[in-house]
Amino acid sequence: MSNGFINKVKGFLLDPTETLIAHREESLGDALQYFITFLVIYGVLTGIMLGLLMGMAGGMAGAEAGMGALGVGSLAALGTLGMVIASIIFVIIFGVIALFIGSIILHIFVWIAGGRKGLTTTIRAFIYSLTPNLIFGWIPFIGLLAGFWTLALEILAIKELHEISTTRAFIAVFLPAILLTVLSFFFLAALVAATPATAYYY
Repeated sequence: MSNGFINKVKGFLLDPTETLIAHREESLGDALQYFITFLVIYGVLTGIMLGLLMGMAGGMAGAEAGMGALGVGSLAALGTLGMVIASIIFVIIFGVIALFIGSIILHIFVWIAGGRKGLTTTIRAFIYSLTPNLIFGWIPFIGLLAGFWTLALEILAIKELHEISTTRAFIAVFLPAILLTVLSFFFLAALVAATPATAYYY
């Protein structure tokens, strides 16, 4: 893993404002390389965990079937390698799709809030802001705190890269969440209203 990647991670975690300013003119390709590096790491770790679980299950089944230790070990290794490769491919494909969908939605509200630096700037801001979640998001409880950390970094990233006020950046980030909450409330209310009252008596 390159020092550039590690330094960027440390910068976004420990000194985000200066790091964002330093990467204000970074290309989308470099930002995507940073993001995909994280996805590969996630894919490898996920594949190893799934492969080990598969190996344990296969080992127990092999022991019951009378397979030797070498045969069981070979199956476990093959299962882990296959899971790592499959996980890397799966995580990268769906991670990139989710990134672009999320960035497009975010950019609509960034534009409403006054951000005029373009979609690629919003994508880069979104990538940088995901750093805490990509590192700590899988840890129970700490993952929840990482989610709030990511939101705070997202506001800061939109502010610095689009060069708008903190208030406008806050609106751009939280307006979609507020609208989604309101729409969910009305959807549930409509669902309850559409349910026949007699249904409660059965």
